[in-house]
Amino acid sequence: MEEEKVPQVNISEKERRKELRRRNKEKKLEAKQLRKQQRVNGLRERMSGIDLVVVTVVILFSLFGLAMVFSAGYYQTINTSSPRPFYYLIRQGIFVVSGWVLMFMAANVNYHIYEKTGAAFLALSILLLVLVLVIGQNVNGAVRWINLGFFRFTPSEFSKIFVIIFTASYLVRDPRNIRTFKGLAVLVAAMGAHFILIIRQPNLSTAIVIVLIMIAIMIVAGLNLFYLIIPAAGAVAGYFYILTYKTPYHWYQRLTSFMDPFAERQGDGYQVVQGLIALGNGGLKGLGFGKSISKNMYLPEPQNDFILAILGEELGYIGFLFLMAAYLFLIFRLMMIALRARDRMGFYLATGVAVMLGLQVIINVAVVTSSMPATGITLPFISYGGTSMWSFMIAMGIALSVSRRKVPSRKAEEE
Repeated sequence: MEEEKVPQVNISEKERRKELRRRNKEKKLEAKQLRKQQRVNGLRERMSGIDLVVVTVVILFSLFGLAMVFSAGYYQTINTSSPRPFYYLIRQGIFVVSGWVLMFMAANVNYHIYEKTGAAFLALSILLLVLVLVIGQNVNGAVRWINLGFFRFTPSEFSKIFVIIFTASYLVRDPRNIRTFKGLAVLVAAMGAHFILIIRQPNLSTAIVIVLIMIAIMIVAGLNLFYLIIPAAGAVAGYFYILTYKTPYHWYQRLTSFMDPFAERQGDGYQVVQGLIALGNGGLKGLGFGKSISKNMYLPEPQNDFILAILGEELGYIGFLFLMAAYLFLIFRLMMIALRARDRMGFYLATGVAVMLGLQVIINVAVVTSSMPATGITLPFISYGGTSMWSFMIAMGIALSVSRRKVPSRKAEEE
């Protein structure tokens, strides 16, 4: 029986190349999809546990601040020989986007690394504060900035973060430090060094914020409140000493002009008076976004520390209340992160960040409404400025790092 012959199938060279191209294309597509999936998985891993509510609120705050900076600084940029109406918008936009990057970078750093680097951050903070007094740039009688040529920054803004890290790490490494004279002496020395160096710039509000941040962390760590009597008495005595014996001097004017700013409306009280006029113009509903009158060369540098006055004039008392409610909500979320922290280090860090935000908002509102002496302090996420934006974004990143390693809820454990 003859074997049946199998017919030979001849594949042309052209078809063979076509088939190879098809297979290569499929392999490349599979590799691309695999890389995409790996990136998605990596992003999910980096974002796992992060408080997305805080992320969302911070991003919305910074975008709203970007719009307010553009509105508040508009006339400052067009009433010049070479108008640049988008100057503040572009620069603040760069600060905001770079701030987001810094926030997510800080969120992906395991906060336990700060336990071993607290002393280094303290040394860096003091070094920068000394350096600014030596080579700092004088602007309107204050020496708060180090000019790098292409950019200038305010070291005291970063000092807020540095003292949070130092205080937290110091108390975690040895919890007995909060109960012994030697342990408290180190904290008081660090506090005093920062206060003296920042007062010399001069920058009273930032000095107060740093001192109160450290005290707040010390309180939640178990500080005996009796020890606060001495510094409180010293502060009151110093205030009355200035009022009694320093009448002709600068500090007397700074500490008393807020009581009746209209008496010095052409002097130390000018900016506060213009801020109050702006708030009064806004009334309940405001004049409308972009329609402020005071920003048209009446209120100096309206995009900076007194941007709240422009916000009140344009958005009214209702807009002001919404902003304060948003701040309270963010502070509440930060305190929830602190309370659910896995350990004391996370608790102290998140508490410090919440106190830092709350104090700065309170002092800025108090200054703008003439409830305390006028001194330069930004409104978080809203005022113009790169250093302030970056410092708060990094602080939010540290809190988010704590949220990633929080104690799991009972519902999550059951699941």
